Formats: sequence, C-alpha cells, structure tokens
Amino acid sequence: MASLPGGIFPRLVAAFPLLFPLYLFRGSFSGIPVTLPEVVLGVMFAWFLLQLLGKGRELRLRSGWQEWKLWAVFLFLAAAVLGVLVVPDSAFMVDGTEFPTDTKALGILKGWVFAPVLYFVMARSVFRDKPSLIPFALRAMLVSGAVLSFFALKQVWTGEYLTLDGRASGPFESANYLSLYLGPLVLYAILALKESEKTGERIFLGLAGGLCLLGLYFTFSYAAWLALFAALALAVLLYVRRKGKRVFWMTLGGLVVVGLGVLLSEMGSEKFAQFLEYGERSSTGVRVQVYEISLALIRENPLFGIGLGQFEQQYQEVALRVLGEVPFEWNMLHPHNVFLAFWLNMGLAGLVAFVWLCGRALLWLTEFSGEASNKKERPLAALMLVVILVHGLFDTPYFKNDLAFQFWLFMAILL
Repeated sequence: MASLPGGIFPRLVAAFPLLFPLYLFRGSFSGIPVTLPEVVLGVMFAWFLLQLLGKGRELRLRSGWQEWKLWAVFLFLAAAVLGVLVVPDSAFMVDGTEFPTDTKALGILKGWVFAPVLYFVMARSVFRDKPSLIPFALRAMLVSGAVLSFFALKQVWTGEYLTLDGRASGPFESANYLSLYLGPLVLYAILALKESEKTGERIFLGLAGGLCLLGLYFTFSYAAWLALFAALALAVLLYVRRKGKRVFWMTLGGLVVVGLGVLLSEMGSEKFAQFLEYGERSSTGVRVQVYEISLALIRENPLFGIGLGQFEQQYQEVALRVLGEVPFEWNMLHPHNVFLAFWLNMGLAGLVAFVWLCGRALLWLTEFSGEASNKKERPLAALMLVVILVHGLFDTPYFKNDLAFQFWLFMAILL
C-alpha cells in the first residue's frame, strides 16, 4: 500500500488550517468562482498525486478505505450530490427576484463538501503516517483564530463594527460566524495549556488562546459560551475518573465561578433582556419561528430535504403559511440548528452520515485522561467536536467554508 509523499508535503498539509478563514479572498478560474484555500488545496493535491505516480506506486491511499467507519464519508458525499439533484430548476424570492438554485447548490457542493473532504483525504493519510503532526495542525488553526480575534479586538477598540448590533465579528459579516470558529479553539488552548510541559509551548498557547478567548467574549454569543462550558464540564468529568473527587469539585467549582461571572456581566445588557423575550423580534423569538418553519419543511420533504442552499428561498416561501403571520425576520440563510440544516440540505441520508461520523469520532472521549502526553490530541479534538455539536443546537456550524474545513480536520484526526 502506498505511503505519502515525503519531505515537506506532510507539514504543508498540517499547516493548511492557517488558510481556513482566507476563503474571503475570492477569484475565478475559467469562469468558476474559487477561493484562495481551494486554489492552494488543488495545487497540493496535484502534487500529492504526481509524487505517488512518479514513484510508480499503486494509487491507493494509506487510510484503510475498506473500514466500515469510512463508509459514512461515502454516504455523506452521496447525500450532498443528491442535495444538488433535488433542487428545482428555478425559484423566486418573495420580492420577485430570481433565486439562483443550481448555482447556489453547486457552489456549496464544491466549497463546503468536495474541497473539505479532499483535505480530509490528505490530512488523514498524513496523520496516520505521522501522528506527531496533529498538534501542529491544531496549533496552526489556533494561529488563524488568534489573527481573526486580533481584528475583532480592533473593532472593539475603535468601535468600527461590521455588525449592526455592535458585536465583534472580525472580517465576517456576523458575530456568530466568528464565535462558531473560535469556540473549539479556545477549548483546545485551555486543555493543551494544561497538558503542556514546555515553557515555549505554554507561552504560545496562553497568548494565542487568550486572544481567541477575548475575541469569543466580544462576540457576545451565548450559544458559544454554553458550548464551551459544556465541553469543559465534560472534560472535568472525564478527568476525575483518575484524579479523585477533590480535583473534580475544585475544577467544577472554578468553572461555576467563571460561568457566573460571565452571566452576571451580561444580566444588565440589552441583549440579555432580549434573550428572554420569546414573542418579540429577539434572537430567541426569531429562532422559535425558524425552528417551526424548518420542521414544517422537513415534514413536507422528509426523505430528500429541500436541497443544498435552498433554505433562504424556501423559508420565505412558506413562512406566512406556516406561522400565520409575518415572520420577525424575512432573510434567513440557515435554520439555526446543525441537525435540521443537514436534514434540509442533504436529506435524511445526510443527517445519518453526519451523526454516524460524529458518533464514531466521539469514541475518542473514552481515551481522555487529562495526563500530559503528546498523544492526547485526539481526545482533545473529540472535545472540540463536542463544542461544535452543542453550539449546533442553537446555530449552524459546518455550512460555511472555514467551518466545513474545521469539521473535516477533526474527522481526519479522529477517524
């Protein structure tokens, strides 16, 4: 069975997470829209294939594709392709403008499915040959998060926000986008810092993690904070299996104190007051309506969903009929729940594939001990996946370029 190309290639694959947020740099190739990470990824994959073929080796990836756990990847890809095939030929928004059904679906298939899975193929092969590069990849992604957080803190300092509600978002149009990316990174920095024994690593993790933590705080994303504390609490529970009750209660008490501090800091804010309002145009009220409409769309399309990227148009089309009134928000890109999003975009098969992938990956949690070791990155990556899943109960991770790459990086580490 062929091994990976040697030399610098594995380190380039591990360093690729530095580019995850750079999808904002866009262009076109032969009339097809492309992003900077897609271009770099294409060059890397061509290099990968040329080195294998140049050495006269059989083109088989060192990843054990016959393993049953990887059939979920094939199911995921098949469901995504089906999510393109089921989209209608044409559709219109409520204002009469034509909605680009095929263009939207094909763009998502390329940027959020094919490109990240292509990276998964290379990264998984790299990590199986050289597991020592897993920490390198996670820290490369931590650096990208620190850079995003720097821009977010600059917005806080200058007061020049991209969002209308004055929440830090970095280069993104929504603060939730930034919080979805940073949440897993903050968790990694905290847990890796605890396990690190080298001064240089501790300084790096402290500085980069601190920047990400501040950036996350100023997004004021309650879902992100809840996801982070849930994963930290789970880490405590797993850790105390071997450390005793005293350590458990001390650590849990610290988490409770920090959580209460965050809660008290927000109790007087306008956002917190709106959070408790269900019948008004608040984040909670909007979500209740979005969930109601999403469930109605699932009841009408239970097997195949509505197709990739069609939620925005379908939401507007059925909102009045489902709610019996004008929705609080007319423009809604996603259903604010990752499980509903997969069901609607990729049908029941897509939801099954996503749950299958995550369930298999989370088995690494049984290996978590909290002991310092350079082989504990996989259980840490599983805890980072927990952040995504908890946050995904209230928002829509994965369905964005950098978030899709982040998810498949975790799959490359954990599968």
